[in-house]
Amino acid sequence: MADKTEKTEAPEEDALKVGDYIKAKKFGPLEHNFTGEITKVYDNSVLVEIRDYNPADKTAVGDMNNRAVVRKSTAKLTSAPKD
Repeated sequence: MADKTEKTEAPEEDALKVGDYIKAKKFGPLEHNFTGEITKVYDNSVLVEIRDYNPADKTAVGDMNNRAVVRKSTAKLTSAPKD
């Protein structure tokens, strides 16, 4: 008898890995979208080192120690590390 509880994830979410660069939407104290490098991958989200952001968000980015947790479903891959 087949087990129907097996989960499958979207290939885009599985493609995210440490070192990839993503574009993320504004949230919380950030008023603009930002770009960053993935430093850790979790089940449904990624930890991002914020690299490129709007100067108006400088204080908010500093308060967050240049890091943000982003949902995998909203992260847009911009470039991947070269093998």
